[in-house]
Amino acid sequence: MGMKQNRFQLEQPRRGISLFEVVLALAIFIGALTAIAQVLRTGSRAAIRAQLESEAILLCERRMNEVVSGVLPLESVSQAPFDEKANWTWSLNLADSGVVNLLKLELTVEHAGDNGTNKIAYHLTRLLRDPQVYVDAAQATATATTAGGGN
Repeated sequence: MGMKQNRFQLEQPRRGISLFEVVLALAIFIGALTAIAQVLRTGSRAAIRAQLESEAILLCERRMNEVVSGVLPLESVSQAPFDEKANWTWSLNLADSGVVNLLKLELTVEHAGDNGTNKIAYHLTRLLRDPQVYVDAAQATATATTAGGGN
């Protein structure tokens, strides 16, 4: 008889991949997908926050300009809603600046958000000469003119 060969030596080399290799590749793929989804979610939240912050800045500047120009009365306001923006509110606080005839206007614009998420607030402070100074000066001028014209 000839040489006896081992049974394992007669078999052809195995082709294909094992079940372990398939499971390992699938786990790596799912892990990569999870990481990519997290990055996309974080980027989406950051984009929404940046958009809300930009909108808050624009609303705050617009409301401050309306108050300073006299379109809105120069008085303290608390949590007043914007007419065209449902989730936005604004507050105005008039304070003494410590300088005679100078007011400190503190305006805050806030976004309520859904369920407490995306809560954005922007604060703007501006110094403004007290409008009463102009009224008093105009009255003094008018009084002086009428008193001088009566002589």
